[in-house]
Amino acid sequence: MIIPVRCMNCGNVLADKWLFYKEKVKELSKSNSEPIYMDGKTVPDTVERQVLDALGLKRYCCRKHMLTHVDLIDKI
Repeated sequence: MIIPVRCMNCGNVLADKWLFYKEKVKELSKSNSEPIYMDGKTVPDTVERQVLDALGLKRYCCRKHMLTHVDLIDKI
């Protein structure tokens, strides 16, 4: 598994937060099976948003890395 070690933009360390993020999102997604729809007027409180807030990641660049990372090693 190749995880993001540092944020490419600000240099914040992300590697120590990745496993907690992945496990917590999976855990909360199972308990919250209701779909979330984006209407463009409000920002819904998604599972990912809750976990990123709990981790203390406030910068959009760090949040971007956590949200968009894909584990390619599982597919190899």
